[in-house]
Amino acid sequence: MLIAEHNSSRVSADTALKGPEYLCPKCKKIVILKRGRIVIAHFSHKPPTNCSWARGETKAHLEAKQIVFDGLQARGVTAMLEYVVDTLPGDRRADVMAWSTTNVLAIELQHTSIGIPEIEARASAYSRAGIAQIWLPFLSSAALSASEPSSGGTRFIERYSPRPFEKWVHGFGGGDGMWMYVPDEKAFRHAKMKGHQTYVESSSWFGEGGEEMSAGGFYKWSKRYRELTLSKPYKIHELLISIKPRTARSMAGYNWPAASVASFVPQ
Repeated sequence: MLIAEHNSSRVSADTALKGPEYLCPKCKKIVILKRGRIVIAHFSHKPPTNCSWARGETKAHLEAKQIVFDGLQARGVTAMLEYVVDTLPGDRRADVMAWSTTNVLAIELQHTSIGIPEIEARASAYSRAGIAQIWLPFLSSAALSASEPSSGGTRFIERYSPRPFEKWVHGFGGGDGMWMYVPDEKAFRHAKMKGHQTYVESSSWFGEGGEEMSAGGFYKWSKRYRELTLSKPYKIHELLISIKPRTARSMAGYNWPAASVASFVPQ
């Protein structure tokens, strides 16, 4: 958790001082400021606690939120970390919320898996509230290591196994692909998925009547794997934001609401 309260005001962990008493904005219980050399500054609940905001966040998730927030602020964009949207289901915090003269934008950095019903509910809630949104899955170290370098800093993964919510995010872009955050690089890469074909080896055998039988020897579309093409990495200060309206769609068990969908645009 990067934000706490002190004297009823929001305080960011990266600017908070040791000593004052800080409270969780949700449960109003005391939280501890933690600042070290490995994990970025953050607040942690005192155990025991049953606050839903006490769920542990990865170092990468905390770091990514701070990177996006700092990048927006450096550009003069009004932004807030862990902004509460009352109409959201479940955890009502948007990782980063940004405001321009014409749009309100929720930036969701998704490190761990999220169920399809939950992501669809959150996306629909943002849409009903008139809030544009961008969802940014994380590319794991293992996936980055498995990728093959190509020209201009791009990379290619022949057999990528996307999490279900990544397929949803990719489809939400309406054919424009998706952006992913790469913790190992502290950067963002544009990603496009397409189907992957696997080869079924041919085999033969003899049936009960002595006749020779055969099968295989053909390609088929894989249900598990996709081919993933990644752009070169971009730091947050190299990216602008565009917003496009998308119509409601349903396909293969996924539902995308009519929404204002944001995407990064390299400068």
